[in-house]
Amino acid sequence: MKGLVIFTDCSKMEGRVGCAFVVFYNKTELDYKKFRLNESRTVLMAEVIAIQKAVQYVKANDLGQVNIISDSRSALMALSAVEEARDIINNIKEDIKECKGKITLTWNRAHVGNFWNECADQLAKEATLISDETISFVPSRNQIRYEGNKIIKDLWQNRWNDSKNARWTKNLIDKVNVDRLYGDFYIIQILMAHGIFIEYQARFFEKTSLCSCGRETGTVLHVIKESEIWISYRKNWPSGWQFMSLKDLINNADIRISLRGLLHELLIKELDLLSSISETDVSRL
Repeated sequence: MKGLVIFTDCSKMEGRVGCAFVVFYNKTELDYKKFRLNESRTVLMAEVIAIQKAVQYVKANDLGQVNIISDSRSALMALSAVEEARDIINNIKEDIKECKGKITLTWNRAHVGNFWNECADQLAKEATLISDETISFVPSRNQIRYEGNKIIKDLWQNRWNDSKNARWTKNLIDKVNVDRLYGDFYIIQILMAHGIFIEYQARFFEKTSLCSCGRETGTVLHVIKESEIWISYRKNWPSGWQFMSLKDLINNADIRISLRGLLHELLIKELDLLSSISETDVSRL
């Protein structure tokens, strides 16, 4: 804390973003500045702007050797990177080079009772209360992409909520999620209740809807949870699986592997049946 020291900090409260720096000389406060930023700014960029304003202050006042202290490791790492695409980072580097004195950037751990850092933190909080924006930026490319994706997901979710189709699938997947991809033929059969399940085939091919066990309609739930034909696949399922929803069964990794095997065997069974029927038709000719 000997000589000139500038502490920087930022704050985001209720969507409002502010940053500040405070100047000390031998532990005595000399000056401070507060800046209100527009809401599109991230905390990281607010930290960077606080450092930028501190550097510009040093440059404008022809100060000598100054230590600028920030509690943002990310901002300092960006400024220490050899290559950086963001103009604001490169501009700060150029301003530091052009200063007559020597500027040192130092990291300080946040919220450890450091009086001078707490002063900067309090000023940053006060900056969020400034009525007019001191510094305004257009949203970054990543922010525009994020907001665009959010709008698309919201519209997609509304369409999914209002749709009267795919009610079965909606019970299993009620929230749209671009990260959830089921690249699995057998699990998709369950999610759609299509394909190899006899109940679905009966609607289109004039087949019986009765399960091969002869007891119930061959629905998804009956095949997976009730049919005696597939008891062997359920032997290693965790206890209490009978009370688990179909959604929970699918999301259980061990059960999901077993379900793939069950449906694979069911598919082979249906294909063999189809093949025998075809051979019978040919023999009649």
